[in-house]
Amino acid sequence: MPRVRALSPKTIEAYRISLECFLGYLAEAEHTGREHVSFDHFDRQHLKEWLAWMTEQRHYTPRTVALRLSAVKAFLAYAAQEDITLVALSQAARALKTPAQPRKPVDYLTAPETRAILAAHTGNTPKSRRNRMLLILLYDTAARVSEITGLTLQDLSLTEPGHLTLTGKGNKTRVVPLTGKTIGHLRAYADITAASQSLLPQVGFE
Repeated sequence: MPRVRALSPKTIEAYRISLECFLGYLAEAEHTGREHVSFDHFDRQHLKEWLAWMTEQRHYTPRTVALRLSAVKAFLAYAAQEDITLVALSQAARALKTPAQPRKPVDYLTAPETRAILAAHTGNTPKSRRNRMLLILLYDTAARVSEITGLTLQDLSLTEPGHLTLTGKGNKTRVVPLTGKTIGHLRAYADITAASQSLLPQVGFE
């Protein structure tokens, strides 16, 4: 993990804790010492009982249970790559599902809160105009901050229908339409920015 996959020490520690948790279950519930543990103990039935043990005996949250199981799945996937006879064991583990995690309701900004945030940038300075434009784009496109800050002029189209080409995780791109108001803000921002740049001293430039 540290040399081939270059995982961080914290990630490696999380894997270790998860495997230790499974060994702890075998010692407590199955009375099996770690010196006697084999791949036979990683079958579907043992893993299902381990999930129940974590939930009912240890009272782990669904998030923790999912994390522990994912580490064991990763371990079995690695083992299957090294020994073809363990492929069926790994596939059986992959089919296991963890308890559903309760979803927390999403708290949205109210209309007055959104207006207050946008009004915080008056547009009197280049930095203020830039920040206000970024907020408008974030609001209109629901893009990630990294997607907005990574935009180039080639990603922007103001002709009908106006749209942005966003590049997200894994370099996957998607096209997001822009509302008429946002297109108007972009055109005004581009005009003001161009006018401001034309007033800059042309020292050292041809």
